Amino acid sequence: MHRNSYVGRSFIQPSTELRQKVVLKKFGVISENVIGKRIILVDDSIVRGNTMAKIVRMLKAYGAKEVHLRIASPPLKYPCFMGINIPSKKELLAANFTVDEICAQLGADSIQYLSIEGLVRAVRGSSNRENGYCTACLSGEYPTELEW
Repeated sequence: MHRNSYVGRSFIQPSTELRQKVVLKKFGVISENVIGKRIILVDDSIVRGNTMAKIVRMLKAYGAKEVHLRIASPPLKYPCFMGINIPSKKELLAANFTVDEICAQLGADSIQYLSIEGLVRAVRGSSNRENGYCTACLSGEYPTELEW
């Protein structure tokens, strides 16, 4: 695949239609690198799944034998009110489907996520600090009470 670094982020586009247009401009497939191959895609997260579904379809259309997904975060299941604008669960793929259902919906052959514990270990590194990591969008446990 080729990624056009001059195209902005699809995640922040206000509508599904605009997000899909950005994906088509942002990614291209080099068919001779894909035909008959087992592809492993690594991404930081899956929020809505629109981008990943489009990429998986593109790779398979260009002849990929298999497409496997490895996600460097746990599934995003809860709204984030503390930084990223994800106001409701209805936008979050993992809040509404099981991992197997997500895999099928995205058209992938397999999908694996990092665990919350694995993420915290990776971020913490050799530090023994226990605090300072918000995992509310992953666990539903918000670090402070929210006023509605």
